[in-house]
Amino acid sequence: MISAKLPLIFALLSSATLISVAPSVRAARLPSSVLVRGAGEFLEHIGKEIANQLSGSRDYPNEGDQSNSTRRGLSSTPGGVQEKHVEPHVFLGIGTPAMNLTLVFDTTSDLLWTQCQPCLSCVAQAGDMYDPNKTETYANLTSSSYNYTYSKQSFTSGYFATETFALGNVTVANITFGCGTRNQGYYDNVAGVFGVGRGGRGGVSLLNQLGIDRFSYCFSSSGAPGSSAVFLGGSPELATNATTTPAASTPMVADPVLKSGYFVKLVGVTVGATLVDVAGASSAEGGGRALVIDSTSPVTVLDEATYGPVRRALVAQLAPLKEANANASAGVGLDLCFELAAGGATPTPPNVTMTLHFDGGAADLVLPPASYLAKDSAGGLICLTMTPSSSNGVPVLGSWALLDTLVLYDLAKNVVSFQPLDCAAFLAATG
Repeated sequence: MISAKLPLIFALLSSATLISVAPSVRAARLPSSVLVRGAGEFLEHIGKEIANQLSGSRDYPNEGDQSNSTRRGLSSTPGGVQEKHVEPHVFLGIGTPAMNLTLVFDTTSDLLWTQCQPCLSCVAQAGDMYDPNKTETYANLTSSSYNYTYSKQSFTSGYFATETFALGNVTVANITFGCGTRNQGYYDNVAGVFGVGRGGRGGVSLLNQLGIDRFSYCFSSSGAPGSSAVFLGGSPELATNATTTPAASTPMVADPVLKSGYFVKLVGVTVGATLVDVAGASSAEGGGRALVIDSTSPVTVLDEATYGPVRRALVAQLAPLKEANANASAGVGLDLCFELAAGGATPTPPNVTMTLHFDGGAADLVLPPASYLAKDSAGGLICLTMTPSSSNGVPVLGSWALLDTLVLYDLAKNVVSFQPLDCAAFLAATG
């Protein structure tokens, strides 16, 4: 298993939230690497939430200039992580004295921002909105305004400021963040976004400000308090002993448009014993399809040429599950659903694994049925958490496929690693 030798100094903030700190690996701003934990409540009725997300889904627009005026990007109780609805949430403190914030944890954007008083146009959020007049450590960068677009329906605009942030029991001063005074979007009772994208914003990028090039997270499917975690800076080492499933490590690939996204190249999919080729994967130029890892999307989105054969192989091999009609599937915003048994009982799907083959040799991520099927009790359905992309859409590796997986981003080595892990058991053993 992953090393359980992280020396932890813990601060118990509430029954649902535990923050721990381990020694630093390398960090210019963080005096120590930070482990953030909390409740892990992934949706039971995925249909409604996915439908809500897809109706206002991100279109991954072009990133604009990184100056004072405009930058287009993508696109969430203190100190933890909680998968509430479809986005994982992190909890932290801002200001002196600290005010508690709940933010979306987003791997596809690099801006840290929160709604600010006085707000000209804001969305509903839990708890008090950040008020610069109630803190001793706020400083307004008056010459720096911003506009940040996540999709046609979601954006934030305001001005940059600096403030002291409490990340776990580590306090970091003079962090530049966005003070959002006009905000609209998919945010569900949260104050803003905690972007950990790879640094398209240069000096304003949170990772650049913290001086870290390594972070990881493990989101549990158990729903138990304290069962999920985000590690900033020093991360758990990937397990190498013979009793643990080996990690799948694959190079990050650059995207000329979405510079803050983490892309990996999919070169094949195996459903059961059926191999589905990905277009161009065997070409001399090194083909395959680049997928962006999006922590805020539960759904994995594949290009049509790959998705079609995957869908057909699943329908054939998941018998005796009965495929629901197209209208029922469309009603939950997904493409393929199966009917639950009478009374809403969940049938046991045949143990058909789906293996995602990434570039890098033995870079295989093996998904059991629980990692690609989700139950919609209200609709009497069990659905595939994958959809086909539009002709100009961006393929996505969604968070449902990565539940109970340690996802490690190593920017220095330019690789992403995936390792199956019982997140709840690991965190219980280490803390």
